[in-house]
Amino acid sequence: MRIDFGWSLDGAAWADGTGAAGAARLGPRGLTQLLQNRLGLTRPAVAPAVRVAQYLRLLEEHLAEVPDAWPARSFAVDPWSTAAQLLRWRDEALATGWRSTGGHLPERLEIVRDLERRAVSGGAGALAPSAADDLREILDLLEGEAAGWPLGIAEITCAEEREALPGMWPQVLTLLERGGVRVTHASADGDGAPELTMVEALDEWTAADVAARFLAASPADGLTVLAAADTDVLDRALHRRGLPALGVVGASRDRAHHQVLGLFLDVATAPVDVHQLAALLDLRVLPGADGEAEPVGLVPALARRELLGALSAEPGVGGPTWQRALARIQESGHERALEVARVIDRLVGDPLPADDLRPGALVSRLDDLAARLRAVARGEGDLLASLTQVQVAQEVLGMLDPGVPLGRRTLQQIIDSCGGSGPSPRAVREVSPWQVTTSPAQVRSNGGTVLWWGPSADDAPRPQRWDPAETAALEAGGGRVPSPTALAALEVDAALRGLRRAGEVIAVLPGRRLEKTPGPSGLLAHLGEGTRVRPEALVDGGTWSLAGRSLPVTIPAEEPERPAPPLEHRIAPVPHLLPQRLSYTQIASLLACPHHWALEYALGVRPAEVAALPTGARMIGTLVHAVVETLVTERHDPELGGMPLVAPSAEEIRQVVDRLVPQLASELDLPGRAAARADVADRAVRALEALFRGVAGAGLRITGTEVGFELPLTLELAGGSRTISFRGSRDLDAVAADGRRTVLDLKWSRSRTRYGDLFDTSEAIQLASYAWTLAEEHPGEPTADVGYFLLRSGEFVSADPALDPHRREPMDVQNAWSRMIQGVTTVLDEVAEGRIRCGCLETQQRAGLDGSEGWQKRSTSLAKARAAVREAGGLLVEDHCATSDHAHLCGTTGALR
Repeated sequence: MRIDFGWSLDGAAWADGTGAAGAARLGPRGLTQLLQNRLGLTRPAVAPAVRVAQYLRLLEEHLAEVPDAWPARSFAVDPWSTAAQLLRWRDEALATGWRSTGGHLPERLEIVRDLERRAVSGGAGALAPSAADDLREILDLLEGEAAGWPLGIAEITCAEEREALPGMWPQVLTLLERGGVRVTHASADGDGAPELTMVEALDEWTAADVAARFLAASPADGLTVLAAADTDVLDRALHRRGLPALGVVGASRDRAHHQVLGLFLDVATAPVDVHQLAALLDLRVLPGADGEAEPVGLVPALARRELLGALSAEPGVGGPTWQRALARIQESGHERALEVARVIDRLVGDPLPADDLRPGALVSRLDDLAARLRAVARGEGDLLASLTQVQVAQEVLGMLDPGVPLGRRTLQQIIDSCGGSGPSPRAVREVSPWQVTTSPAQVRSNGGTVLWWGPSADDAPRPQRWDPAETAALEAGGGRVPSPTALAALEVDAALRGLRRAGEVIAVLPGRRLEKTPGPSGLLAHLGEGTRVRPEALVDGGTWSLAGRSLPVTIPAEEPERPAPPLEHRIAPVPHLLPQRLSYTQIASLLACPHHWALEYALGVRPAEVAALPTGARMIGTLVHAVVETLVTERHDPELGGMPLVAPSAEEIRQVVDRLVPQLASELDLPGRAAARADVADRAVRALEALFRGVAGAGLRITGTEVGFELPLTLELAGGSRTISFRGSRDLDAVAADGRRTVLDLKWSRSRTRYGDLFDTSEAIQLASYAWTLAEEHPGEPTADVGYFLLRSGEFVSADPALDPHRREPMDVQNAWSRMIQGVTTVLDEVAEGRIRCGCLETQQRAGLDGSEGWQKRSTSLAKARAAVREAGGLLVEDHCATSDHAHLCGTTGALR
């Protein structure tokens, strides 16, 4: 075998297209692996995280005996990072050829020596070897019994002078030469001066167009693409022109399959974050069996749907909705779904305390994850990477002291270390007619053309630095410590040798990339002045030209102004879209924006449940409603037919709030949310004190909360009478001593004027609908009183002066109900005819708005529009679609706008 050896040649292809049999181009890592194979020194690979864990145990044992040792303070603050950094120093020191010696040493080398002796003596356990250990083992064997062994290597041609190589490499090459391998130095064939052209773009997209055009216009023979930066954007430009992708996208820890372990352990740790739990439930780990099939989830589809549905109703775990979801999964008879659902339930039902994360408990939790990954892996590489990460994490955790709890930060560091990094799913290299490399040192163009994509100063090497005392100690122990300048010269010289083999270099600088503008590579300065051009200067008339290559281009005409989104969609008559049932929420949507209603309710276009998890005001409102319901239920007196006219105490209200937060607003228990939780609890206590005290003071006995109803409602449509089911629930029913009924709707809203305005203008159609249901349930009784209670401010909106001191006129609920029904029948007639109006756009047009105005102008304009519609006997319901999940489809925001 003949070997071309160079300090920067790791990763180069065998034979490199020369067609020579038995020839290889190898760097230090490649030659080490080859010699290990020939000398019988190969061994199973050890994950880097395992080595850090081994070193951490050695360091723990050492500090237990020498508590004032140099790294003790750092170890107490951050044990994993301290062990990892010391291990890096240890490997760098051994890579110089240093053998630990006695006597006084600088602090870094002294702790390395002490831990090395402890590892050799079998203290906390052996330390798995590094690349430096492997090379030392090879050197020792070549010096001893393997001297003169046949290695099957005829010649090694070194790109660098032997003595310029760092560490043990000059000695290894000398021993190989003594053993019969011919070691020579390559002739200097890289002293040319290629013609350099630099294209300086302002952004990556423009640069990608330049590079893609150049590849499309250039002959493939003798062309090399040097991809010094990620080619994701360039690959898109190549595909647009029908050219193959380069597929050079850097590895990252942020790949999807590296998130499984961290997400699982986040969910397993108290307090449970329901948003992380929802993400785990919704996690899809494999594509479907065919193009149309649903992706395979970590959690089976049945369990995923039921548990996500439970979280959407109650954003917490362990409550009645969660338990009903588990019961439905059990009743389905789907064993695998039930098994996984029970694992999730155990995981969140008994989470690990965040301040007592014991390694053994973490390992036992990971058994369930590993079993599920094996069940769905199907031999898929990405998922097997997730399984490997879990197994390495279990191995690492099993090596740690079981009696010492881990901090959240240390656990995250372990997860990151176990996962390593992975390729992008977009990093797909396609067969191309040109050579592709990622290192200037590996360019073999031999007078051809090199397209250099993304030359950047970020590629400069960063060698380990030793101070003079450390350098002297390393050299006294047999090490060879090149200066940072000498190490950088190895990299630079290798890169220049590759680039100077080219006859022409086209460097495309992408300018700003990933929110940064890195400086150009320093190698460009060594190639000469060159020619600098801007992308816009490459186009002359209808021709694009660069370095003698040209393409015809078409300059598009000025883009026409986009038409405004339509106010109405016309389709064929669709009487089948008419509803069988309606709730107040549906009616409000129907009146505000028929298009929105048709999408969400008639056609079922809704966001995924994981995206619809209650949060913010919606979550808090649900929580406070549940607190009211619980208090009313617990204080209900059957003999009285409702609650006593005595308000619950603040302490009683607070206890119920604290009891329901984990079930209905568990995100308030997360770290960093203590202030928000206290604010919500204080507001809820004050508001509910005011609610119960005000109701009792007005002589109203609360008879029920969340009182469900389902009543027939007949609508006189153009196509004939249609009876539908009108259903929902009333927040709070009460009755006065004289038997007159009252219904209150509870609102958690920042606005203190909106609901008062709706009441005063008799446009509070939700209250009108509740009054209608009470009239249907209790025929012959007087029309019920209606009102709001604003939970955030603790105020009533009512015509009852005992509740609301503003002396409001009673709301005309009959008029509001009739206007609402008239509006519903009109819209449903339009829907049946195939006319679907975009109500939000209509409202904006009616109010003279374009969607960009501030709140004050919008509020004033809409108030005038409502008044005009009300004067005409109609009803204008405004619900701004731009804040909804259907805004893009309605055309009120986004690309359609």
